[in-house]
Amino acid sequence: MALKYPKNPKFNPLQMRQPDYRDWKEGCAHDPSLLEWRGVFYAYSTDTFGAPSGYQIRRSADLLHWEYCGRAFDANERVRPAFDWCVTDRREVGYGICTQKNGSVSFWAPHCVRGADGKFWLYFCLTGYFGGSKSCIGVAKSDSPEGGFRFERLLVCSPSGWRTPNAIDPQFFRGEGGRSYLIYGSFGLGLYVLELDPETGFRRDGRAYSDYERGACTFSEYYGTRVASGSLEGGAVRYHKNVEVWENGTVKKKNYYYLTCSYGSLSSDYQIRCGRSERAEGPYLDVNGNELVCSTDLGTGNKLLGSFRWENAPVDFFCPGHNDLFVTKSGVNLVAYHCRTNYFIEKRMSESNNFHYLYLAQYAFNSDGWPVINGNRYAAEEIQDVSAEQLLNITAGKFEAVAFTQKTDCVRAKRVVLHADGTLDGAFEGSWRAYGSHYVALNVLGDEYLGVAMPAWIEDQNVAGLTVSALGRKSGMALLLNSTAKI
Repeated sequence: MALKYPKNPKFNPLQMRQPDYRDWKEGCAHDPSLLEWRGVFYAYSTDTFGAPSGYQIRRSADLLHWEYCGRAFDANERVRPAFDWCVTDRREVGYGICTQKNGSVSFWAPHCVRGADGKFWLYFCLTGYFGGSKSCIGVAKSDSPEGGFRFERLLVCSPSGWRTPNAIDPQFFRGEGGRSYLIYGSFGLGLYVLELDPETGFRRDGRAYSDYERGACTFSEYYGTRVASGSLEGGAVRYHKNVEVWENGTVKKKNYYYLTCSYGSLSSDYQIRCGRSERAEGPYLDVNGNELVCSTDLGTGNKLLGSFRWENAPVDFFCPGHNDLFVTKSGVNLVAYHCRTNYFIEKRMSESNNFHYLYLAQYAFNSDGWPVINGNRYAAEEIQDVSAEQLLNITAGKFEAVAFTQKTDCVRAKRVVLHADGTLDGAFEGSWRAYGSHYVALNVLGDEYLGVAMPAWIEDQNVAGLTVSALGRKSGMALLLNSTAKI
């Protein structure tokens, strides 16, 4: 059967920060999360310099092109309890204050879902100052996804001093049996999961920080269950049922919670890592059975995406991270994340790469039931059957390959060639095989990488092609391939 390839999506050109925030399109979209409502997609992102405080909201009809449509909070919505918790005086810290005595605030890392009560629930967070744990998470509600959110209550608070989780980066998720949860946290003590009331979106236990402060509940009762540790942040969990897993020649269907989060420095080595569990509260484990833990920029957890560059691409993928795991109503699995580029520095148009772009990529599951991410921006492609012959014929078996390691340097693509006899050579030597409907196994670099072949729009070549996204069974590192017509 002939493959259906995506058409040219005609992405908006990447641009530096424009004077008018309403013209930013996909630019300056830090910490994005997605919502779908009545055929329209919405992206919510962290406040950024040059835009009014209160979260940016973008909308799209096709998930390819985005436009500014407003902000979540009106100017007069003060979220007073959150402000009072986080407000910081310059006598406490002399720099990087985010919640100031003059009333200004900077909202971080939002997540919006449609709740059981028919309203839209926006999980928001504030922090007192950069590099501190004086933070809080609250929920606000609205009748519209496009704004007018009103504060409801605080869910979790953390004092300064890093004695508790850092109460930022909230992400709501639903699990089995109609249960609802919140994952949150950043650096310090790691990521935590709290159970929520599925009818209200508030804490299921109804506790407040005052209960913890006076000893009416324990640390774990108030802050929840720790599911990842160390220098990581931006946790997102998605529950997938009936994931196909191949075990000893038998195909089984399993249910997993998948946790992704970001490791490393936002400005130099940000990356997306992953673990999975059969329970919402974990433990979340990687391919080697290790719980997720990060020490600055390294650690355990499958590395799904890091900084990389296709061979002749003018634009690199730099510091991808703080993602959302989103499934459209039509069943498309998407990772929404922010990504930087060094393009404008290399062209001497800027001294900074501090422009975070809203990127989407499709993810699929390999035959071990692990998620793998398409190494190209989403272009409305469809996952479909891909045969060995199609992989060989599209560009005579020639592919670019990006192989991630624990190192955090930007990985540059190298050339490999797949041959009909099942061998693979070029920059890497080994073997390969296609099996099932769209699975690919590659034995290279001392590991067996299991992946998925997918159609893709290969942006730097301006052509539709095939990509393979795979994960090492021993290393837990991703291997990405793009077909190429270049000789």
